[in-house]
This record gives sequence, C-alpha cells and structure tokens, in this order.
Amino acid sequence: MIIKYKLGEKEIELELEGSTFTGAEEVLLLKDENLIENTSWKNIGFDIVDFLSDSDFQLIKLGLKKIIAGFVSEAGGQIDDNFELEHYHLYVNNEIHLKVAKMIQWGWHVNEFPIDFNLINNRISEVVGIKVSTKAKHIELNNFFLRIVRPQNFQDNNPPHRDVWIDRLRDAVNIYAPMCGSDINSSLGLIPGSHLLNESEIERTADGAILNGTSYTVPCVISVKGEQPNLVRPDPKENQVMLFSPYIVHGGGYNFNKNTTRMSLEVRFWKI
Repeated sequence: MIIKYKLGEKEIELELEGSTFTGAEEVLLLKDENLIENTSWKNIGFDIVDFLSDSDFQLIKLGLKKIIAGFVSEAGGQIDDNFELEHYHLYVNNEIHLKVAKMIQWGWHVNEFPIDFNLINNRISEVVGIKVSTKAKHIELNNFFLRIVRPQNFQDNNPPHRDVWIDRLRDAVNIYAPMCGSDINSSLGLIPGSHLLNESEIERTADGAILNGTSYTVPCVISVKGEQPNLVRPDPKENQVMLFSPYIVHGGGYNFNKNTTRMSLEVRFWKI
C-alpha cells in the first residue's frame, strides 16, 4: 500500500506494510490532563519561545557534543578535533550510526545532562503556567533524549503519529529544542490543531508501522478527515524551543538538507 502526506512544500510517498483502522468516537485530550490549557496557544497546540541564557545553551551543546563523540568512538568511528554535531554524518557510516541510534534510544537520566536540568524544568513550567518536571509519577522515567537525523537518510525519523497512542506518554507536554541543522528543510513537522481531533477522524496503523521496510516503534497516520495528512514545519532558531502537545500529530521530520545533520533535544514533562 502506498501512502502519501505533505511535509512543508514537499510530498512524501512511502510503501506501507500492514493494515490500518480509524479510532473510536473520542477526543483523548478531553479525557486526560491538558498541560497547555492555560496558554494562548492551547487551540493550535504548539508554540516557539526563547529557551535559556546563551551561556547555558552553549554549555548544553558542548556537553552533548562530548556525549555523542564518545558514542561514535564506542561504535567504531574515528573522532578528530574538527568534530561538530552538524558534521556527525561525515564521521559515521550506516552501521556505526545504527549502533549509536541504539545506544541513545532510551535517552539519558537528567543527572547526566550538561547543566542543572531544573533550569529547563523551570523554564517549561514558566511557559505553560503549570509546575512540570521530566520526572513522571506513573513510570520510572526522568530522561532527556537526543534525536539524530542525518541528511537525506529518510529512515532516521519517525512517521507522523501521536505520542499518546502509547499510554505511558499521555498527560504530558513535549519540547523540541534544535541543537544544530534545524530549519524549514529539516525541522519537526506537525499538524496544527490536531490535538483536538476525534480519534474517529484519523486513520492509522496499529502499533508500530513498517514503512519502506523499516520498522518503527510508533503507529503512522494514514489520513486525517479522509484526506492525506498535511504537516507544517515550524522553524525554531538556535536557543529557541518548540513546545507542543503530545496529542498533536507530529513527526515525519525528514532532513532534506544535503550536508548538515539535524540534532534536537526532545523531552517530555508531566505535572508535578
């Protein structure tokens, strides 16, 4: 089965294995805790704001560069003094990248973050108007994640999905903070307002999708209100952060740039 969706100005075409279905007559967000209900962007489902001080942001980038360089070396790659996050793809082949991707799949505990993570907890709490933290009461999770999307390697990102189809990820708010290589050709895509859609309006795969022979841990959105999905690409700049509801349809963040890796800090927060 061939599926299509719009991502910014480009149309994506993928081969899907497996069956699809539409959900029940329910709006999940109305049943759950809405952490963006006090914001001016509660209906659109996302916003871009300034993140941290310039010095704190640079410390984060430097710390993450050291972490990723260490993983590349551990996976068999060779790191030199010219290594930068945006040049990651020049230091790995597919085999090494897949090893690195597996190493970082489940993220890191916030104690390993380059700066005091409470600075980020406090900043996100300030934006949403609710005290939040990465520490969840319902699961053993207090982690941050780094997404690596190489240029022109279309298996590096998830397909369009809702996080909340995985039950443990409900009741949260998410952030996308670009570390390098994020622009209108590579940033995370999403469908504005889709966090308020009825499940019956979304056709999707069951469980993890298989697209172009690659297996993913999340389902894939096939259609929205009977039409192909149309994702926009917000463009947060360096030291900005995009907050969004995990109930919004997002993903498909293909990196169409030719020679720049996109890396982004991706974290989920719950009400304290």
